[in-house]
Amino acid sequence: MNNKLTQHPDNAMLVEFSAGTLPTAASICVSAHLHFCQKCRAELLRLDQVGSQLMTEAEPADVDDSLFDSVMAKIEKAEAAPPENIDQKSDNGFPFSVNRLLNNPAHRPIWKRMSGSVDVARFKTGQSDYEVALHRICAGGKTPKHDHQGTEYTVVLKGSFSDERAVYNEGDFLVRQPGDVHQPMGAQNGECICLSALDAPIKLTNPLGFLMKPLLRINPM
Repeated sequence: MNNKLTQHPDNAMLVEFSAGTLPTAASICVSAHLHFCQKCRAELLRLDQVGSQLMTEAEPADVDDSLFDSVMAKIEKAEAAPPENIDQKSDNGFPFSVNRLLNNPAHRPIWKRMSGSVDVARFKTGQSDYEVALHRICAGGKTPKHDHQGTEYTVVLKGSFSDERAVYNEGDFLVRQPGDVHQPMGAQNGECICLSALDAPIKLTNPLGFLMKPLLRINPM
């Protein structure tokens, strides 16, 4: 695994991930990054230990019996489920969280053409704020130059791509906000596959970009 990554989730995201309060789509992307990044796994372990220490020092409080029963039911369900290991790899080398979505029997994603160089496969994640999907750029392919109308999280799962700012390799975690205009281009030596979560469609900067608008609609599910 590549432990010399240049792009990481910030500490606030890791704190929320550790506490279990990070929203679903962002959690999927952070979990995918952790698969590749030893540095962030170590930081997450430290945060978990801090959280455990704070719990042991907290003053005990009365708990409603129905809430207690609900918590215990969730614990029993989690113990019955297979363990989720962020280091686990399948034959495709993708993180466990991604393969779990890929192998969802209720909704297996299908690759669809977005442009001449880009395909998209959308996931069903059970939340309505973000579209979570895989984007595949062919070797040497370029995406249309675009701006962002909302927040987008991206994790490189395979290969690499570049834009006007930098080169992004497997495991790199990117956050884009409105005003971040760029044109990603896949590496010449092979296709690039990224996991992305976005809460608003991108906006093409080309004057004829409106022609592709129907293809750019997001579909949170």
